[in-house]
Amino acid sequence: RKLYSVTYCTLAPLVHEGGMCDAYLDMIEFEAPILIYPMPCAGATGPCSLFSNIAMGNAEALSSLVLFQMAHPGTPLIFGAAAGSTDFASGGFLEGSPEMVLQTAARAEMARFYGLPTTQQGCTTDAKEPGPQAVMEKLLTTLPLVLGGADLVQGPGCLETSGLLCMEQIVVDEEIGGLCKRMRDGVELSDAKNLYDDIAEVGPSGHFLMQDSTLAACRSDEFFAPKLSDRHTFERWAELGRPDLYSKARERVEEILATPQKNPLPDDVIGKLDEIMRRADEKLK
Repeated sequence: RKLYSVTYCTLAPLVHEGGMCDAYLDMIEFEAPILIYPMPCAGATGPCSLFSNIAMGNAEALSSLVLFQMAHPGTPLIFGAAAGSTDFASGGFLEGSPEMVLQTAARAEMARFYGLPTTQQGCTTDAKEPGPQAVMEKLLTTLPLVLGGADLVQGPGCLETSGLLCMEQIVVDEEIGGLCKRMRDGVELSDAKNLYDDIAEVGPSGHFLMQDSTLAACRSDEFFAPKLSDRHTFERWAELGRPDLYSKARERVEEILATPQKNPLPDDVIGKLDEIMRRADEKLK
């Protein structure tokens, strides 16, 4: 297993940027996995047709695959995509739209066709702050990818077209991911789920509350138990102070930050990283 991978973005339309390309040709000598990540924007840096923009992004990805395999055969590659569409009112890049996920889901299908692992941009939103728009767009841009079998969806925690990272949103997006995973898992049809005998035993006008199968099922993964969504009665919800999704997420963030850090970096490693950043800052100045 590799400790990390790196992201290689082609420059739409149909260009390999010189500096990044040269750097990654050096990087592959260490066999670091490379996430190939074309980002053509339909109507701006890509043709204004979802089908054609998907095809062009796929061509950029395949050219990257050929480039790295010719330079270093056996280079581990991840087939990704972060295609977007143009906001025709402002000219901006949209990634919380249905058009975005239609394109990335199609590219995930191509990754499966080529037999390559896939990372797709998803769980994204153009909302500027946490709230209903963020939840709506993130669910929209996550579920198709999960149902389509993408190996990894990249975007949890991001807002403002991936320009902002929000800790509360990371916690909310974990719940969105859990909902989508439950949808993907579907309905189990094993013999253990055949409860016809229970139906015969309870009969008409009875109830299943006292059945052993009910007790077992309520503690299983078959029924999704949310950590943030509220399922209390209205009266109980009011008694609790009318908590919403993000107030619960904020409490969870505070709990996490109050616990000891897991697997902290050694002090000497932190010192080396600080020195690298210091030198980089000086160079950039």
